[in-house]
Amino acid sequence: MIQPNIRFSALDSLRGLAAIAVAIYHFKITWAGYLAVDFFLVLSGFILSHSYLYKENKISVVDFISHRLARLYPLHFFTLFTFIAAYLFVSGKMPRYPDGTLFTFLQNLTFTQNIGLNPKGLTYNAPSWSIAVEFWVNIIFILFISKETKSSTLFFIALLGLLIIYGNTGHLDTYSQNYYQWLNSGILRGISSFFLGILSYRLYLYYKDNLSIAQRINKFEIMSIILMIIIIFVRPDRLDGVDIFAPFLFMLMVFVFTYETGILSKLLLKIRYLGEISYSIYLNQITILMLIQFYAKKYDSPVWFTLFIYLIILIIYSHFTYQYIEKPLRKKGRNFLSKIVTNQ
Repeated sequence: MIQPNIRFSALDSLRGLAAIAVAIYHFKITWAGYLAVDFFLVLSGFILSHSYLYKENKISVVDFISHRLARLYPLHFFTLFTFIAAYLFVSGKMPRYPDGTLFTFLQNLTFTQNIGLNPKGLTYNAPSWSIAVEFWVNIIFILFISKETKSSTLFFIALLGLLIIYGNTGHLDTYSQNYYQWLNSGILRGISSFFLGILSYRLYLYYKDNLSIAQRINKFEIMSIILMIIIIFVRPDRLDGVDIFAPFLFMLMVFVFTYETGILSKLLLKIRYLGEISYSIYLNQITILMLIQFYAKKYDSPVWFTLFIYLIILIIYSHFTYQYIEKPLRKKGRNFLSKIVTNQ
């Protein structure tokens, strides 16, 4: 029996660490922290499969979309304007983008940024590109994926997408490039990792009661962490083809940490609140980084001290945005959209 209300707390904690990893990466630390985005997408495929695809009571497409909008949009909207405010404070002017400042602003308002319409790069609150990608991949998921969709089909699409990225870019640090003039690399990256997340959930369903795996879970957890460290850190050049394997590793890693019986899982449970505020951490990071670097240059602070202060303030600030912006507006957004759907 599938329990849709089960909470995968170890995975939540990993999501929190991934958000911190992206924040450190944007501090200009030379490592492949951008791969944490692919972890988010794999995890999203896993969680949405659990919450919607294999739920006994089917949800309508309209209800699903309203749930996703209520989850993603309020904080996205808030951080879009806090980013603009911080940019104005630091530089004294509005940001300008090659694809058009007003055009890209409207894209951010409508979740259409970085899905192929602005091929010249990221705009406004840069990390939000993956939120737009996730939203549209979620639409593809609810419209075209069912329990009857073959795992081989999902795997083939994911593999093909990653091979196209490798053939055209050579690594996964791509988001706005358009291949063949119409196929956006960010969307392709999102679909590939998300579909592998669905496969990860199917592995969980198939093996969750397997005692043989459960008895070896400590080894599997340690092995997955070692492989992740190799892919992210131990490379002569962070922008090489090795990171194409990262989404497949994340697929297995998410499956392994669903057991929550290994030593590493138990340690992760101690920081699960970091996972709860991970979305706030992810969308707040550029705004906080801008302000911290502004004052760091003013007072000539050491790099290590600036990084430490940046992470501390980011986590504290994200706690407040989670408690007073993200969580309450998510609930209000759901209620508001459900009333609209009901009245139609």
